[in-house]
Amino acid sequence: MLKKLLKYDFISVFKYWWIAALSSFVLSFVGGGCITVLNTDRELPQIVYPFTIIGLILVILSFVVFSILSVILVYVRFYKNFFTDEGYLTFTLPVKRTQLLNSKLIMGVSTIFITATVCIINVLIMVCIGFSDTIFSKFYWEGFGSVINAIIDELGAYLIIYVIEVFVIVILSVIFSALFIFCCITFASIITKKAKVITAIGIYYVANGIFSFVGQMFYLFGITSLAGWLSELPAGSEYGVIALILLGLICFFGVFCTLLYTLQYWMIDRKLNLS
Repeated sequence: MLKKLLKYDFISVFKYWWIAALSSFVLSFVGGGCITVLNTDRELPQIVYPFTIIGLILVILSFVVFSILSVILVYVRFYKNFFTDEGYLTFTLPVKRTQLLNSKLIMGVSTIFITATVCIINVLIMVCIGFSDTIFSKFYWEGFGSVINAIIDELGAYLIIYVIEVFVIVILSVIFSALFIFCCITFASIITKKAKVITAIGIYYVANGIFSFVGQMFYLFGITSLAGWLSELPAGSEYGVIALILLGLICFFGVFCTLLYTLQYWMIDRKLNLS
């Protein structure tokens, strides 16, 4: 049943998403052309440059809009499928509430990663077109290869560990963000029957403000102290400590994701009243 739920969730989101994705993909070539014009050695009319700069800015803004739109589509699907008139049908389906929640979570996280992949490809296309003389030169790749080899020689096996740990942290952070917003929407739908969207936005900004404040305090005091402590460690031992710190972050995000998932399920299963 989870496969069917995922199918309808993805169809609901991607029937609009692909239009924005295709538009951003096409605009990446336009952005590459703008960079090429700005980097050209040929003399062009002065009026060309302002329009080219404006065009490049608009292309970059389109990537930002595409990313925001993708996120909005995910949470609009979650809200409409659970907390509007459609919710009456959703919660009468012969499926477990965990499957309903898992479907939304998998769809949301997948959409965010696919969107990020498209944006990265768009930027690469734009950069490759705009800086083709540099990027496709033998000298560039020799320099790039020497940098990579230097990093591999310096970090050794720790490089693979870092890549895996960072990848897991990114996945958990995206899951955390999705569950965090799901909880804000659900809590708003529980405490009010009107202006649910506005209430959810207000709850999100208040809670996000608290998280941001705590994060800034940790950055100001924790990161500085940590950097000083790492600099005092024996040469080479700091790599293992960094791996342990990243592992600690994985545990931190894992615990918070579990707590948010449990809270979200509890609110849907126990507190939600669509009447």
